[in-house]
Amino acid sequence: MTILSELIYSPVWPQEFTWLIWVAFFFAFAVSYGMGANDACNDWGTSVGAGTVKLWQAYILCAIFNTLGAVLLGYKVTETIRTGIVDVSVYDVYAQYEPTNHTYVIVPFCQVTNASLEKNDRERDSKLKVPSETTTFSPPALPVAGEAPIIECARYTSADFMYGQIGTLLGVSVFMIVSSVFKIPVSATHAIVGATLAATLYLRGNMGIKWMEIVGIVISWFLSPIVAGFFSSLFYLVVKFTVLMRRHTFESALLLCPVFMVFTLAVNLFACIFEGSKYLHFDTLNWWQALLISTGIAVTVGLLIHFPLRKWLRNRAIRLYEKDKAKHAENGGIPLRSRDISSNKVVDTSYTIVDGVKKQLPAGEIIPPPGPWYKYITKNVTEDPLASKVFNALQMVSASLLSFSHGANDTANTVGPLVAIWLTYKTGWALTPAETRDDMQYLLFFGAIAMIAGFVTLGHRTMKLIAQEITTEVSAPSGFTVELGTAFTVLFCAKLGIPVSSTHCAVGAVLFVGMTKSTSEGVDWKVFGKIVVVWLLCFPVSALISLIMTYILYNYV
Repeated sequence: MTILSELIYSPVWPQEFTWLIWVAFFFAFAVSYGMGANDACNDWGTSVGAGTVKLWQAYILCAIFNTLGAVLLGYKVTETIRTGIVDVSVYDVYAQYEPTNHTYVIVPFCQVTNASLEKNDRERDSKLKVPSETTTFSPPALPVAGEAPIIECARYTSADFMYGQIGTLLGVSVFMIVSSVFKIPVSATHAIVGATLAATLYLRGNMGIKWMEIVGIVISWFLSPIVAGFFSSLFYLVVKFTVLMRRHTFESALLLCPVFMVFTLAVNLFACIFEGSKYLHFDTLNWWQALLISTGIAVTVGLLIHFPLRKWLRNRAIRLYEKDKAKHAENGGIPLRSRDISSNKVVDTSYTIVDGVKKQLPAGEIIPPPGPWYKYITKNVTEDPLASKVFNALQMVSASLLSFSHGANDTANTVGPLVAIWLTYKTGWALTPAETRDDMQYLLFFGAIAMIAGFVTLGHRTMKLIAQEITTEVSAPSGFTVELGTAFTVLFCAKLGIPVSSTHCAVGAVLFVGMTKSTSEGVDWKVFGKIVVVWLLCFPVSALISLIMTYILYNYV
């Protein structure tokens, strides 16, 4: 005998599964922990690799912005994971009170004669987009303090749905943590969709699976790294031709830093504000109001950087450059000028020739290469180390915004199954509207805390691979463009409710910028091939683990 075989769907039936809630929270913590140890490294790997921030600073900033993204925007993607992959209504059961035996029996649907109940039910179903061929109604608030009032008939979510979600959490957590130990960046989004699909196929077969939604999500996995890579490469080329190839490259960097800051903030703030947090009432703003607010804030920050903070920015860059110079002198005098690869495609602009003698230019100045600019699109132009330090401030902002988008997208992915289990336990029905519930924010906050714990304890392993092993070098200018392109892609997909993989976006951006900066010689294709193989295994392995766990719970518990 199992719990399911003896279960009676009385108004207090969820109380039979209190133990399952503890199991769900444990596995949900493991999923978010694994994501922090793996996916969160996308946010700060390039910044730490470029030396822009120290590891402990990355921990603090990740904690702040990841949590804000999860709490303020995470509910959109959580809804997609909770209801967008499978039609949860296929798990609906209808329990009707049998007065003769004083018990509840399962019926095909509820027959309600009370006109007011029928009216309320139709209104409720129309809001929830539930078919109304039969008269049904959602379960009322579950009784508290042991009370069990008689309810004529009610609709619940079958208890085996919670078993399927537990299987999903286990499948994802095992794959994520094992991948983190072996420092392979994988996609939690892949894993969670695969695990959810496997559990549903076992419990309900093909019924309720939204294949077109899944196809769209899978297509986005392949398109998102290309889109993120395209935008990141485009941003890098803009930096390359407006700053890195200018005669006075340091002055150009100082001049254009406020412009880059305005663009970075305006785009990301608009994505956050437009149709944004219901708790901050951003959802009441029109697109032009959101654009006006985001642009106003961005321009204000840009003006602050250009006028009162310009001297501070200059002195900071010089101080960081001198500090690095002294450090390199202690290590044997390795030159600070960038030297990614040995190739005839490298254009060294750091010296001039006087009377046949090569003379090193002072930091902050270069000799622009001759000929039209488009000849140097595919050539590696050395980055001036002093000018690169100006981008440190920009990279900190772009990494923080990427961390925010990661919280909005990936934390929500991990919390989706937990939200479904929690709502089923608290209300009896998984489709209970969650956006306005206070406990929704607590669950997202729980996911964010678990993710931060994973990032602090295991994140440095995957971070090293993203920062140092895919391409020859991640500098502040290239790191800034990688983070900007990734955040740009992930944030807008999160706004559309599309659960894209931030891992795919980040790796795609690093790869494309590495090729743009150094040609294919600047990319370690062996490391990239290993990453792709694990990506392909992510979906089936997590699905298999989920299937096994669901089978055990359904048949033996």
